[in-house]
Amino acid sequence: MVVKKYLLLIGVVLLLVSSVSAQVYTTGQTDSVTISGKVTDFSGQAIGGALIMIKGDDFSQFVDTTYSDRTGQYSLLVKKGKYSELAAVRMEDYSKTKLEFWAYNIPAYTKLNIDIRYDRLEVYGVNIFQVQGAYPGYTIYFRPMSLTRFATADMTSEIIDIAPPANMMDINVIINGESVKINSIQRVEEFAGKQKMYAYLIQTDLGKPTDAKYNEFQIIIEDKENGDKGEAIYFMDKVKYE
Repeated sequence: MVVKKYLLLIGVVLLLVSSVSAQVYTTGQTDSVTISGKVTDFSGQAIGGALIMIKGDDFSQFVDTTYSDRTGQYSLLVKKGKYSELAAVRMEDYSKTKLEFWAYNIPAYTKLNIDIRYDRLEVYGVNIFQVQGAYPGYTIYFRPMSLTRFATADMTSEIIDIAPPANMMDINVIINGESVKINSIQRVEEFAGKQKMYAYLIQTDLGKPTDAKYNEFQIIIEDKENGDKGEAIYFMDKVKYE
């Protein structure tokens, strides 16, 4: 009788442990989401060993990181939520032969695919907005930085000139998979403390509407003078006002 009670007790304990473990596993899966994709250069060549970094509120810290495999594939399991940036580069290449890729305003609420392309031009600091009551379209701010221009730039000058001039930039803006018309390009001076850097404001058409909860922008830049290329991605939530 004692043995039966003992075995029964063990069975109950094991059942409870299994139940708790299942709940923890299920909760973990429910609260997490996968961000994945492929890392390549602009010729489609896979980049293995690239460090993929995702950021939250604190720009100086990474929430999580992973590496692309030899085929360029990566997968990152993160807590569901909104993330400020995702960056990628193979560290041994950084500032020598390549610059970083950036994606902004990451909506990690369901499984998300972000294919990463980067080379010698970094499209940095992207922000996108609409001007109320103005021509229907988007205003896009970004700072392009060419590695070739960086190599010859005077870093002590008042303005650090590493951005291609407007007439030497090939700009392609893709919204939800379709290229849109660029209506204006303006170069601006970005305050950077004791110095300034050149950045750009461009205005585009709206593109075609979709049923998605957000718009996905790709900003692809080529410096026509030296061939440096880069891309950034920006996710913009669709806001419905009363």
